[in-house]
Amino acid sequence: MRSFRERESASGDPHGWNSLENYLHVHHRRLNEFRDHFVVGDNLSYELVDLHTFAIKGRVHCEHGLFLQVDKTLEINDTGQVRTLRYSYHAGVAGDRDRPIFRYDNFHPYTREGHQDEHHKHRFNQHTWEETEPPEWIGRHRWPHLDQAIEELRKWWADVGQALDLESIE
Repeated sequence: MRSFRERESASGDPHGWNSLENYLHVHHRRLNEFRDHFVVGDNLSYELVDLHTFAIKGRVHCEHGLFLQVDKTLEINDTGQVRTLRYSYHAGVAGDRDRPIFRYDNFHPYTREGHQDEHHKHRFNQHTWEETEPPEWIGRHRWPHLDQAIEELRKWWADVGQALDLESIE
């Protein structure tokens, strides 16, 4: 039997068309895999906006005051299948003023920087919290799923974040 990850799309494209039922099943399953060791909760909302649009928005709250802000728009085709149209995964440290760590999105292209499509990653310096320019092009075939962004945030904590004095940024 194939895993849900393998069945995400009949076309073999991990971001291709999928049934909404399977999409949400995989989404919740992957999110729940982090609940016993990193994710402490979430306030994600799931909304059928219209006949052709489904939205997932909110914040995944993680240990150590970390978060992943999620803003996804899925398009629905005439057969009822969905695929992500627009996404943003914004990782940060919560505080009086949230501090950014990284953000993946496809909300706008960076053609001046030579990006071949709109999929990119914004990076931030953990000492100044300022963005490191230019954004990194990641391309259509490398943009992460939600669980991969959560895993990257968990790894950031293990490799970088735990050594920072994050309490002083409140």
